Amino acid sequence: MLSDPRGCPVSTGVASAIAHAEHAQWRMLSYFGDPFEDLDAAVQDDPAWTLPLIMKANCLLSAAEFAPTQQALALLDQARELSARGCANARERDHIAASAACAAGQWRTACDLWERILIQYPHDLVALLAAHLFDFYRGDSRNLQRRVTRVLPAWSESDPLYPHVLALHAFGLEECNHYDRALESAHAALALQPREPWAVHAIAHVHEMRGEYDQGAAFLQARTQDWAPDNGFAFHNWWHLALFQLERMDTAAALALFDERIAEGTDLALQHVDVCAMLWRLQLLGVDVGDRWQQASARWPATVPDRGYYAFNDFHAALAYIGAGKPEQARQVLQAVQQRSAQPEAGEPGWMAAEVGVPLLRGLVQYAEADFAGATEQLLGVREHSHRFGGSHAQRDIIELTLLDAAVRAGRKPLARHLLNERLLTKPQSPLTEHWARRIA
Repeated sequence: MLSDPRGCPVSTGVASAIAHAEHAQWRMLSYFGDPFEDLDAAVQDDPAWTLPLIMKANCLLSAAEFAPTQQALALLDQARELSARGCANARERDHIAASAACAAGQWRTACDLWERILIQYPHDLVALLAAHLFDFYRGDSRNLQRRVTRVLPAWSESDPLYPHVLALHAFGLEECNHYDRALESAHAALALQPREPWAVHAIAHVHEMRGEYDQGAAFLQARTQDWAPDNGFAFHNWWHLALFQLERMDTAAALALFDERIAEGTDLALQHVDVCAMLWRLQLLGVDVGDRWQQASARWPATVPDRGYYAFNDFHAALAYIGAGKPEQARQVLQAVQQRSAQPEAGEPGWMAAEVGVPLLRGLVQYAEADFAGATEQLLGVREHSHRFGGSHAQRDIIELTLLDAAVRAGRKPLARHLLNERLLTKPQSPLTEHWARRIA
């Protein structure tokens, strides 16, 4: 038996398999390259080792989509079979249990199980990354930050993957509104590893939340060569650059960047979310986006299992259908989410959908039907706990913007003015804030 480079026990004696898994772990943290290539190589070098199968399953689970989750379940079945033959150690058996809970929709239970692994093995990056991502999907900003905080003292700057842990910490700090500390952690990560897109991402978030659109855009543009080429997360950092352009009301630049960098993508819902969110924000500002909505709406799966799986994705699918002039499909999404949220086997995503997704989707359907008074009431009722269906502050700002627009259209300018006061305090010099102030006046 050997250990990984951080001393975590592994049930393989094949050094090359461990090296492949280590390289895959770097890819999963940095988004450079395809970790499946390395994990497949690890399986080839030691077909009896369970951890590469678990890591592949976690990659698929992190898509937060129905079909990849089914693929993850098949991989976990293989891992269980190997474990039943005595091919897994205690740590790996704990990982199988955590990932299986996640695949079953028991996201909080999965995070608790990953935490138990981290208590014993604070260097376990498989557990740390998986828990971090599902803290995010669950809207658990407290653990998004503190889970990383609890393991940081065990780490050393000499570890080549330490900068990536700092980057996770930085993002958690930002989502807990600890902006100065987030910048400190993110810049420390970049000082050790300039090609750390998650740290770049955390800094972009800080500038976004502070309304520092010029600084944020300049930062992203100055470091483009560090985070953009051949990186699987680049699409989202381009999206952040477009947000800065919208904040200064340069809608032409935002639309051009959308066409060049954001519209193209894979079949991942994570990318579809950014496409729909950007088009909706542009539309709220009166920009004619042409037939882009038709292309965006065509990307969302029409099958029922995909609808209702993760409400955050469903919300953005409904935006696409409404933008494309297909309100009936948005209503079908609402119906699918309602049905799935009532099923006990839906797990935590089910109650997230019931508590946040359903009222948000009702509000969107009312908005599409020009029932702006009804949409205002629905969105107003859910805004304070919308974090419970995941996403970041920056991503969920689309709810606030839609609510502002609905309130103005409903003739409820005192309410719109009341809501805008929050924005005036955090982004007082923003041309976007000034735009909304003029609309409400």
